[in-house]
Amino acid sequence: MRKQLIIRLPSDGTTGQTDVAANASWMLRDEDRPAGSLFHGELKEAALLAAGAQVTVLVPARDVLMAQVSLPVMKRQRLARAVPFALEEQLADDVDDLHVAVGDRDARGRVNNAVVSRARIEAWLEQLRQAGLHPDMVSTELSGVPWPTGADGENWTLLVNGHEALLRTGPQAGLAFDTGNTATVLRAALDACHDADDPADDATADARPRQLRVSTCGDSEFENTPPHQELQALCAEQQVELWLEARDESCSELLARGFGVTGGGQHAINLLQGDYSRKEQLEKLLRPWRPALILTGLWLLLQVGVLATELQSLSARKTQLHEQIEATFHEALPGSRLVPGQERELMQRGLDKLRGSGDADSGLLALLSQSGAVLKNAPGIKLRTLRHKDNKLDLDLELPDLQALDQLKQQLTDKAGLKVDIVSATSRDGKVQARISLRGGAQ
Repeated sequence: MRKQLIIRLPSDGTTGQTDVAANASWMLRDEDRPAGSLFHGELKEAALLAAGAQVTVLVPARDVLMAQVSLPVMKRQRLARAVPFALEEQLADDVDDLHVAVGDRDARGRVNNAVVSRARIEAWLEQLRQAGLHPDMVSTELSGVPWPTGADGENWTLLVNGHEALLRTGPQAGLAFDTGNTATVLRAALDACHDADDPADDATADARPRQLRVSTCGDSEFENTPPHQELQALCAEQQVELWLEARDESCSELLARGFGVTGGGQHAINLLQGDYSRKEQLEKLLRPWRPALILTGLWLLLQVGVLATELQSLSARKTQLHEQIEATFHEALPGSRLVPGQERELMQRGLDKLRGSGDADSGLLALLSQSGAVLKNAPGIKLRTLRHKDNKLDLDLELPDLQALDQLKQQLTDKAGLKVDIVSATSRDGKVQARISLRGGAQ
């Protein structure tokens, strides 16, 4: 079962917030205590037990008027706007100063409502907030008065607690009054039922109760008082069966148990509606922070925009660099196939191939490096073509004469340390065209 915390605010709390906060009572129900355990003390102590619990607060019934009004069927939102004005004739205070919570329709089609002054409910909520409590439901303590399941007007319940009495006349109807006025209040309630009866309508006929169940709390001696005698006489006159039960539990325990254990609270009207709903309360808490939240949101959007722009720029730069890598690769190694992600490895292989696979002195770069200085300083020599294969560099040269060829061979051997073979030499038009073969490592 879900953890449940039912808090009852004292009926004498009108004297000040301190009294309410220090004299509350609450019942905790969980898997270990399915019947509930009652505690008394400060609201701050109750807040320590609220973690993970469904929190219900029962407020004094004297401060909440349960009223009914006849209205046609309409949507809930329209009904919530129409009910306060329909109740205006029944209310002594200005409608703007009152909070109306809309309930269900009764068997006669009337809409049940709970009416409380805005100042009162705001004081309760403030006391609860100061104690660290944020209730899921706030309802009148009449919701905890025992109510038989399925009963709708056949049985009324009267709960007597010393000088205070709570009369529940329906799932969402009832009132609180002084015990001394029990007979007078009950007669007025029965007369109101008689006036509402419509013999032509089976659903509303015989609206008066058949039985009145009276429960007394603690050490109440209601049975031996004049109000009880007057009540007996009235019930006999009205042909209402009177049933009296003395309960050992305190009133707080009986109300909390009646609300949470026996299911009496399943028809409760939650006062946290409209301006006092959980959604509206959350908006009130966030309202002072709204400018800061808006600025923070704008800053986050700006940062996201900047990051998106930078990401787009980096993506474009990456594409540009990849294109440059491809161009450099194909320029350095024409005809080679570029595999994405292996550019460095393929380029290294190409360089190794150019250097040659034998000794370091036999590679193309080594042969060019060794012979280049000699060829550069030799006068009248013109390099026509060169070929590198099998660690051998073949050069096609044009020289002034055969003597220059012999001198070049000698210099490549002595200065460059190369093996030089004259493959061919031909004299034509006063020039000598020769092909020589160079290898590294002269003896």
